Amino acid sequence: MTTRVRAELRRPAGFTDRSLRVVLDSDSLPRDQAAQLTRLVEGLDLTRLGAQIGAASRADLTRYQLAVECGGRHWRTTVAEPCVPAELRPLLRFLTGAAH
Repeated sequence: MTTRVRAELRRPAGFTDRSLRVVLDSDSLPRDQAAQLTRLVEGLDLTRLGAQIGAASRADLTRYQLAVECGGRHWRTTVAEPCVPAELRPLLRFLTGAAH
């Protein structure tokens, strides 16, 4: 049995005035996309990342609000450019790409 992963990404309208919201659930995705989402999330140490991330206060920065559920655990954070940790970028790219 595969771990169920649910990820929600919000990018509020800011300087670009283009908001984004995407919610992906591995139970409802095609098998290859579900596997990729699961791989991306399971490859992150969300507890360590959460301790490292501090939300920037400048309104003109691109912000991402991320909520992840994996194996019954929940994790939320807000990150802003240019301070997005490198290991989080592939997940953000995957979620942003799914919105288009």
